[in-house]
Amino acid sequence: MINMNSVFIRQFLQLTRTSSAPAEPRREQQQVPPPAPAPSELETLPQLWDRLAAQHGGALAVLDPHHQPAEEYSFEQLAAAVSQFAAGLQALGLGLGDKVSLFSENSGRWLVADQAIMKCGAADAVRGTTSSFDELQYILQHSESSGLVVQDAATLDKMLPALGTDDAQGSAVRFVVVLWGEPSAEAAAALGSRLHTYEAIMAQGASQDFRPPELSSSDLATLVYTSGTTGHPKGVMLTHANLLYQVSNLHFFLRPQPGQRALSLLPPWHIYERSCGYYILSCGACQVYSNIRSFRTDLTAHPPDYFVCVPLVLDTLHSKVMNTLKKASAVRRGLAMGLLAAAGAYVRAQRLIEGVSLQYAVEPRPLAALVRAWLAARLLAPLHWLFRRLVAAKVRAALGIRGCVVSGGGSLSPHLDDFFEAIGLPVLNGWGLTETSPVLSCRRNQAGQNVRGSVGQPTPGTQLRLVDPETMKDVADGQRGLLLAKGPGVMAGYYNDPGATAKAFQAGDGWFDTGDLGWRAPAGVAGSSMAGTIVLTGRAKDTIVLLNGENVEPQPIEDMLCCSPYIKFAVLIGQDHRSLGTLVVPDSEALETLAQERGLEALPAAEVRQLVQQHIAGLPLSRWEHITAFEVLAEPFSVDDGTLTRTMKPRRAAIMQKYAAEVKALEAHLR
Repeated sequence: MINMNSVFIRQFLQLTRTSSAPAEPRREQQQVPPPAPAPSELETLPQLWDRLAAQHGGALAVLDPHHQPAEEYSFEQLAAAVSQFAAGLQALGLGLGDKVSLFSENSGRWLVADQAIMKCGAADAVRGTTSSFDELQYILQHSESSGLVVQDAATLDKMLPALGTDDAQGSAVRFVVVLWGEPSAEAAAALGSRLHTYEAIMAQGASQDFRPPELSSSDLATLVYTSGTTGHPKGVMLTHANLLYQVSNLHFFLRPQPGQRALSLLPPWHIYERSCGYYILSCGACQVYSNIRSFRTDLTAHPPDYFVCVPLVLDTLHSKVMNTLKKASAVRRGLAMGLLAAAGAYVRAQRLIEGVSLQYAVEPRPLAALVRAWLAARLLAPLHWLFRRLVAAKVRAALGIRGCVVSGGGSLSPHLDDFFEAIGLPVLNGWGLTETSPVLSCRRNQAGQNVRGSVGQPTPGTQLRLVDPETMKDVADGQRGLLLAKGPGVMAGYYNDPGATAKAFQAGDGWFDTGDLGWRAPAGVAGSSMAGTIVLTGRAKDTIVLLNGENVEPQPIEDMLCCSPYIKFAVLIGQDHRSLGTLVVPDSEALETLAQERGLEALPAAEVRQLVQQHIAGLPLSRWEHITAFEVLAEPFSVDDGTLTRTMKPRRAAIMQKYAAEVKALEAHLR
């Protein structure tokens, strides 16, 4: 990847001896944006596709290279396919107010089915194929779905026990559609006339006209079920207005142009991927569907102008680059790593100079710090210039991303922010929840607007409040508080769960409790250009968000850990890591008994660890919930030191503070 010969080394030595730095290109991509689009006049999301067909016609809208057969749609073809599939579903009786469960991964046909369901006036309850049968069955039943659309025969076979037989009395599911391939003989026999293929629905739709229902923007568009392991998932009700709000306002952060391309990697049922996909298509850009196995190849085979991902993907790309550098010869490796370190120091100094260093977002920037940063930037500019030409250009070419990256679903580690800024690839980190459809705030791809370490500015029309978590009274800018959100993107509530809905809006007056802690950069701070920027600091709730964007509720896993007779308490950690770790308090009495049975005064520490490891290995955890490291604490939790409540429940915050050294050591072992 990196080709540094003696000529480059001589250039490097010569540049470091020069008294002045070469002219430095702007660090941030300075876009010249077109005029902002007019406010949406659409009432429902499916109306978008006919408008795009009229505007962009035969331009490529969707490329789906990894299905057999591979498919692509122009904007005209996409609009026609949505209408035809909707007509076919309408012939099966799908109508206004119905629900359809849609269990599938990324594909052009997923988009067609999704929009066809909405076009009929129904709402889809979405989930992926890798979810457990129990979870999918719960969503199917809880959503009161009258139809089921699945990705393939394997997914359908998994769902058969929830569907009954064709002659079953009172079966709620009136029809089942398989998007790809032919169903199994077992499924055909069990479902009979209720079973249809994608091709059959399209053929049915081609033979009749579609009858538009009377829909409004306040009608339910989709049910997105929250992931988690605490009880059953909740069905977030998002309306057409919620989704159209995102489509109409994400131009504040990035503005794809007709003919540009975005690579779609995340599952389509993830509202972050879904809203971004709708928005990118609404700009006349092309969406290329990829998957976790193929995205590295697709980045170069279909170089995207925009790449939407989670921090884990950026961490993977960073690791790929660093591993490549480490394989180089000692001289090239040393030079490349040295230049990378210099470039990282340079961009950090430039942030301070430009007033976008979070270090001085609340307190005024000292003159001495500004002078040091200015001197560092002057000294490091030649090395940064050399790094951009000898290393960064080749790295960006190898990655294949031509424009910028949009990252969400978790916080972005500082070393990733430094790296991608150093190589000149803008990363826009955003924040939101399923319940907010989802983007509440994001960094902007403009000079001075991409504040590293933050989640940027609120989406236009969204209001954010910071309150004291205990009193719910507003806190001043610059102080940490609980973030509340209000605006057109906030959900209508949880489906058939008024209790959970009331709890989410307990702040009153339509304010939604995000569960996130953070602060807002105040205005009027000398040397700061960051007024209004939002910075997240953690979760008021205990939900752990992994680096891949998956949410993990710790309590059920901790309960499973404590099922071992040798574990008294367990506290899960793993925020912004690839995997989970846990602090373990052993049950001293059980261990003493076991030691006595073995004729020992005390069980050796190695055997205690082995007992814990064996128990962890046998836990029925999802693939993203695996515990890869643990620390056995020498001292028990207690009420006296504040690590236990009066009802003997662990106090997570107090434990993290008391055992900070152990937590830090444990996190060092997490991926």
